[in-house]
Amino acid sequence: MSVPGVPPSVEPLPDPSVVWSSDRPELAALLYEARRRIASPWALLAAGICRSLLTIPHTVRYRSALHPEGTPLNLAVALVGRSGAGKSTAIRGAAGAVVFAGEDVPDTAHARSGEAIATMLGRVQTAKGEDPVLVFARLDHAVWLHWDEVGQLAQQGDRTGSTMLETVKSVTSGETLGGQNAKGDGVTIPAGSYRAVLTIGVQPRRAGPLLSEGAVAGGLAARFVWLVAEDAEAAGAPRPSTEHPPVQVPLSQWDGVRFVDALPEMDTAHEADTRAAHRGERDPINSRVLLNRAIIGIALANMAGRSHLTPEDWHLAGGVLAHSLDTLDAVAEELAEPDEAERARGPQIEQRLRERMAEMQAQGVPFYEARRKLSRAQGDRLTELLHAEQFAPW
Repeated sequence: MSVPGVPPSVEPLPDPSVVWSSDRPELAALLYEARRRIASPWALLAAGICRSLLTIPHTVRYRSALHPEGTPLNLAVALVGRSGAGKSTAIRGAAGAVVFAGEDVPDTAHARSGEAIATMLGRVQTAKGEDPVLVFARLDHAVWLHWDEVGQLAQQGDRTGSTMLETVKSVTSGETLGGQNAKGDGVTIPAGSYRAVLTIGVQPRRAGPLLSEGAVAGGLAARFVWLVAEDAEAAGAPRPSTEHPPVQVPLSQWDGVRFVDALPEMDTAHEADTRAAHRGERDPINSRVLLNRAIIGIALANMAGRSHLTPEDWHLAGGVLAHSLDTLDAVAEELAEPDEAERARGPQIEQRLRERMAEMQAQGVPFYEARRKLSRAQGDRLTELLHAEQFAPW
C-alpha cells in the first residue's frame, strides 16, 4: 500500500498587489467606487466580501479533505483606522459596485452582550398546547454584527459574567449560540443554522483587546482578517473621470448547492498547515489564515457569479490575506511603541481612576454602573488594567 507524500511546508502568500492588478470587473468596480469616494479600496473590498457571504445560503459550507463535514462561511473583519474612518462609506460603495440579484443584505447591527447575538438571530415562539418553536428573525438566517470601536467590544467582554468574547469566537465558527437558564428562558441557535459576518473598527493604539496574550492564546485574535480603512494611497489618488457601471451578479448559481469543495492545491495547503501546527511551527495567531483565505475565495467566486472555486479565486484571496498579515504586523508594531503623551498622562489618569472607583465601591455602586460613570480616558485605562489583571472588579 503506497503512502501519500507529506507536504513539507505551506507555500508563501502572493503579494497584495495581485488583488488590484486583476482584470476582474467586480474588483475594478470596487476600486472605482473607492477612488470616486476617496476611500480605502481595502475597506470597500471588506464590505464587498461581507455582502457577498451574506447572499450565499446559510446551508452552504466549505468542504475540504480534512473537514468533509464542511465549515460554515462566517467571517470576522477588523477595519483598521481612526474612529469614523469610513465604515458607512465602504458599505455604500460596495453596494454600488457589486449588485446581487434580489439581494436582501441585513443592515449592520450592534450587540450589547453574547446573549443578545442569539436573540438577534431568532426567538422561541410558543403556542398553547404546542411545543416551543425556534423562529429566525430573517428567512436567510443571516446577521451582520458591527462595533464602531474595538473598545466597545472589550468593555462588553469585561463585564462580570459576560459571554461576549467567547460568543464572538463561536459565531465565527458557526457554533451553537445562546441557551436556556434555570427558568427555561432564553433562546438556543443551533450550530450551522445561520450565516454571520462581524466587522469591528480598530484603532491601532486600542487594539490590545484583540492582540493581548489571552486573545492570542484563546484563539480570538486568529479569527480576524485585518484590512485598512485608512489608506495613504487613497489620499493621493485622482478621482476617476469616467463612470464604471455596477457589476450585476446572479444568485441562481447557489440553487441546490450544499458544499463548495476545496481545490487540490487548497487541500495540500490545509494538510501542510495542520502538520506544521503539530510540529509547533505555526504561530497561534495564524491558525485560521487558510480557512479565512478559503472563505474569502468563495466570496470572490460568488461576486464572479460562480458557486465553485478556481485557482484564481484562491490566488486573489491569498493577496487579501497577505494584506491582512501586513496590516496585523503594522498594528502590533504601533501598539508596542510607547506614546510619550499618553505615558506622561497615564499615572494621573490611573490614580484618579482608582480613586473614583474606590469612592463608588464604598458607596455601594455596582461595578458595571461605576464603570459607565468614568471618563473615556479612565474607561480605556480600566480596560487595560482588567486585561492585565491589575484591577479586580467587584
